[in-house]
Amino acid sequence: MMTHSTPNDVKFPAVRIGLIGLVSCAFVAALGSMLSTQRGGLMSDGLWTMVATIPGVLIPMFILMAMPAKQPGQWGVPVVAGTMIRALVTLTIGLAIYMLIGPAKVVFFLTMLAALMITLLIDVASVLTLIQKHSTGIMPVADAEGIS
Repeated sequence: MMTHSTPNDVKFPAVRIGLIGLVSCAFVAALGSMLSTQRGGLMSDGLWTMVATIPGVLIPMFILMAMPAKQPGQWGVPVVAGTMIRALVTLTIGLAIYMLIGPAKVVFFLTMLAALMITLLIDVASVLTLIQKHSTGIMPVADAEGIS
């Protein structure tokens, strides 16, 4: 399928959004480590969250980087698909870590969920900002959703 580029097409800032996601995952993992030690657990219980979330952030980032430029309103669906990939990868790795290593269940899964929720908020905010920044006026609903 051949895509036609128009002057209004923009690339998604995947690297910047991915780096913000990585920093937020590291921050959540550090908070999880502190919470785990306060509950009498190991510091590594929170750090396993970072091991589970980093691949989940990097894979969608590389996919979105490889995509061609699109209209600002058409980035919503690929970013939501990337979020679903992130959740699937993170939860798969997280379940494997839990089954093999056995970190504290409450701290590990809550910090993993918090990291996924924060990255979801970052994704939604980035698409809305992209649309607002590059909008040229009132956009029909069909164009905003990428319907042809």
